[in-house]
Amino acid sequence: MRLMLWIIAGLTALYCGYWALAARTLRTEAEATLAAMRAEGRADAAAIEVGGFPARFDVTLTAPQAASPDGRIRWSADALRLYALSYRPQHVIAIFPPEQRVAIGGETVTVTSAELSASAVFGLAPELPLDRSQAVGTEFSLVSDAGWALAADVLRAAIRKGEAAAAHDIGIELAGITLSGVPARIVTAGEVLPARGERFYLDATVTLDRPLDRVAAVEGVQLRAVDIRSLALDWGPAGMSGRGAVALDDVGVPEGRIELSFRNWRAVLRLATALGLVRAETAPTVERALEGLATLGGNAEVLMLPLVFAGGRASLGPVPLGPAPRL
Repeated sequence: MRLMLWIIAGLTALYCGYWALAARTLRTEAEATLAAMRAEGRADAAAIEVGGFPARFDVTLTAPQAASPDGRIRWSADALRLYALSYRPQHVIAIFPPEQRVAIGGETVTVTSAELSASAVFGLAPELPLDRSQAVGTEFSLVSDAGWALAADVLRAAIRKGEAAAAHDIGIELAGITLSGVPARIVTAGEVLPARGERFYLDATVTLDRPLDRVAAVEGVQLRAVDIRSLALDWGPAGMSGRGAVALDDVGVPEGRIELSFRNWRAVLRLATALGLVRAETAPTVERALEGLATLGGNAEVLMLPLVFAGGRASLGPVPLGPAPRL
């Protein structure tokens, strides 16, 4: 019995030593990384706290800030909490605060949620390659100081390592969607679509210029290609689905084709006209042309059109949309 007590005491002492050493190393590495990124203007935090003994490693960042390598996107929050089990430190759980802020250029978007958490599993290599990650949020909303807002009852997002080294499978789903702001006078008035949409869904593979790991987190990544397996938007009587592939050049200009199918496409056209995407004086001509295309497809209420990116321009079927966006 005495021997067992000595063995238990010895194992307990070893574990306590392991936790203390690992916690000290974690704090030192976090502070060194933060100092390096602070010097580059990439990140900052008012304080870093490490706790969670004995079963976890808990890291709390007070007033964290982060920026993309080019400085165009900046994120900040009052706090960020990270957790990892002491026997599985490569599995990290993040708990986000009820309010976050994202600045994109001259626009600031406030992100709020009742609950928002994410988890990520990393490989054991020194580069810490991302194996998979997922996020779930409820009562999720984006409110821009430019006047628009997007809200969803539920947000689900996931990413996992694909077959190729720099490829990643992603999935995004929003349920119970509402819009306000710029299109509010159109959408909420019920002239075109109801104020609330049912679901947005995306299942795709994105190819980056490098795998997602600790190096990419510091130096940034560039999108090289998107292969959309399934894209869907259900909004009242109207809906959209699609699939296709797009490749991006070195400056982010897309080249490719996405096949889209629109249900109750006339409502979508009226909305696009009200938003200025289609000129009012040409809308009747566009509608007649699209009606002919829908009839050729066998169902006058369902319109199938390709979204084409070619030569730096974008077009939706026969309708030119102008210069292709840089992604």
